Amino acid sequence: MSKKQKFDIARIIIGVFTLAVLLPLHFVIGENKLGPSDINTFIILPISIIVYILVAYDFFIKTFKNFKKKRFFDEITLTLIASIAAFCVNQAVEALAVALFFQIGEKFEDYAVNKSRKSIKDVLDLRSDKARIINNFNLSNEEEKIVDPYDVNINDIILVNPGERVPLDGVVIKGNGFIDTSSLTGESVPRRIKENDEILSGVMVNASPLYIKVSKMFYDSTTSKIMDLVENATNNKTSNEKFITKFSKYYTPIVVILAILIAIITPFFGDFTLASTWQNSVFNAASLLVVSCPCALVLSVPMAYFVGIGEASKVKMIIKGSVYLEKLSKLDTVILDKTGTITKGNFVVNKINTANKDISKDYVLALAKVAESNSNHPIAHSILEAKSQMILDKNKISNLEEVEGKGIKLNYDNKELLVGNALLLKDKNIEINNYDPNDVGTLIYVSYDNKYLGYILIKDEIKEDSVNAIKSFSKVEINDTYMLTGDNEETAKYIASLTYIKNYKYSLLPLDKVNEVKKIKKEKGNKVVGFVGDGINDAPSMSIVDLAFSMGNIGSDVAIEASDIVIMDDKLSTLVKGKKIAKRTIKVVYQNIIFSLVIKLIAIILTTLNTITPFLGTYIMWISIFADVGVTFLAVCNSLRLMLYKHNKI
Repeated sequence: MSKKQKFDIARIIIGVFTLAVLLPLHFVIGENKLGPSDINTFIILPISIIVYILVAYDFFIKTFKNFKKKRFFDEITLTLIASIAAFCVNQAVEALAVALFFQIGEKFEDYAVNKSRKSIKDVLDLRSDKARIINNFNLSNEEEKIVDPYDVNINDIILVNPGERVPLDGVVIKGNGFIDTSSLTGESVPRRIKENDEILSGVMVNASPLYIKVSKMFYDSTTSKIMDLVENATNNKTSNEKFITKFSKYYTPIVVILAILIAIITPFFGDFTLASTWQNSVFNAASLLVVSCPCALVLSVPMAYFVGIGEASKVKMIIKGSVYLEKLSKLDTVILDKTGTITKGNFVVNKINTANKDISKDYVLALAKVAESNSNHPIAHSILEAKSQMILDKNKISNLEEVEGKGIKLNYDNKELLVGNALLLKDKNIEINNYDPNDVGTLIYVSYDNKYLGYILIKDEIKEDSVNAIKSFSKVEINDTYMLTGDNEETAKYIASLTYIKNYKYSLLPLDKVNEVKKIKKEKGNKVVGFVGDGINDAPSMSIVDLAFSMGNIGSDVAIEASDIVIMDDKLSTLVKGKKIAKRTIKVVYQNIIFSLVIKLIAIILTTLNTITPFLGTYIMWISIFADVGVTFLAVCNSLRLMLYKHNKI
C-alpha cells in the first residue's frame, strides 16, 4: 500500500470518527449556550471546518483543474457547492457528512476498479515475450543474450528453440524442421520450414532450433497491439454510459440554476425581511443541490461495467470495452471455426486397424514407432507417445529414408518397412484392403516385408470442454450454433455429430467463410451474432459479425486484434461463463439506474415541498444526503456484489 493510499484511509477514519462524535452533540446539545455563543458555533463549526478541509481538499484541487479545462459542472463541483452552502446556513455537520460520504463512495469505486484492473493484468501477464539474440553468429565466440523483443533490431539474429513461439518476423538462416502454424492459418497440419524461408511471429517451433534473421521491429507486429487494445477498453462505452455522461452535462447546470432561483425567489413568498427566511431558502437550495447530484449514476454505472470486465478476466476472458460486454449479454447466435476452436489443433492416435485378425495392433504400432523413432514431425510424436506393450530393437534399422510428402522407407531386420500415406504403398504396388470409410482423420499405413499390415488413425482431438460447453449454450440463451471449417465433409460431419452441432459447412476457403457468415447474419436480422476463431483466415469473418471472439493462447495476433473479446484459455466453456457474467452485470446496471432515479425523484419532490411548507425542517438535508451519497454508496456496493459470484461452473 502506497503512502498516498495510507493517508487517504487515515483521513477517512478521522472523518468518520469526528462525524460520529459531532453528530450526537449537534442534535442533543448543539443549541446549548456556551458563553456568548452556542456549542454548534463555538465548538462543532470550527472542528467541522478543519476536518472538512482534511477530507475534501482534493475536491477543490480537482474542481480547479476542471475549471481550467472549461469543465464547470460535474459531480464533484456539485458536491462542493452543496457542502459550502450547508456551512453558510450553519449546518456544519451536514456539510462534513456530504464530503465524507462522497469520499467514501469514491474510495469504494477506486477499490472495485483497481481490483478489476489487477484481474485483467493477471491474465495479460500470462503472455511472456522474450527473444534470444545471437551475437557473433557462426563464430567461435558466439554468445546468446535474452532480451525483450522491443530491443531487437532489424537484421539481428535470434534463436528460437523447440516449444517456443517466434517473437518477430524474419527469415530462417540456419536450421530446418516443422513449425506449428495453426495459430496463424487455422491449419492443424504442421509445415516444414528450411533455410531462406520466411517465418512469421506467433508460430510455434516444433522440431530443431531455428536461427532467424529479423526483418521487422517488434512494434510492427500485431502481438504488440493487444496491450493497447485492453488498456483502452474503457474507451468503448455503452449507450447507457454515453447517456449518463450527456445527462450529467446538461442536468448539473440546470440543477445549479434551479437551486440559485430557489435561494433568491422563495423568500419573497414569505417575510423576506427576516434573516431566518433567507437562511431557510439557502438551506433548501443546498438540500436540492445535494439530492440532485447524479453521483450514483455517474459513478456506479461505469464502475459496474468495469467490475464486469474485471470479473470476466478472472475466467480468462478479456473484453475490450463495456459496449462488447453489453453485446455479450445479448448474444443469440454463435459461429464456430473448427480447428483450434472446437478441436485442440494437435494429433493423437485414435485407432489401429489391422489387415486381419492374426496381426497384432501392438505389432503394427511397434513397427511404426521404430520407423518414426528419429523423426521430429508432430504426427511421429503422436505415434511415439501412444502406449504399446511391444518394443522393437532400434539397432536393427538400416537404410532409413524420408520420402517427401509420402512417409518413411527403411530396412528393419533386413526387411523393407514402409510407414506413411497411401501413395507410399502404391509406389510399391502394395494393396490396401481394409479401409474403413468411417475412419476420419490422418491415416498412417504400415507395410513390412512387402505385406500390408494395417493403418493407424490419427485425429485432431476435440477439446475436453467443447462438447459440454456447446450443449450449455442454450442455458445462457445462445439459441443457434454453426460450425464453419475448411476440412472435408467426413471430418466436419464427424466433429458436428460429436458436439451436437446441427448446422455446419465444410471445405470452405476464407472467402467462402465470409459469404456464409454474411448469410447467417442476414437471416438473424437484429439478433447479436458472434464468431469464434483463432487464425488469420478468421479475421475477415470476425469483421462482419456483431461480436468477434478469438482464442488468445494459440490464436493469431491478427485474429486477436480483429476480435472484440479474447478467450485466453482457448476454452468454449469460457464463453458460457463470460455471458453469465455479462448478463449479471447488465442486470446490476439497470438496478442501479432504476434505484437511483426513483430515490432521487422522491427526494426531489420532498425537497420541493419543503420549500413551500417546511414540514421536514432541517431533516431534509439528511434525506438529501441519503438520496445522494447514501444511494451512491448502495449502488457502488451493488456493483461490488458482482465480485461475490463464483464463475467456475458452466
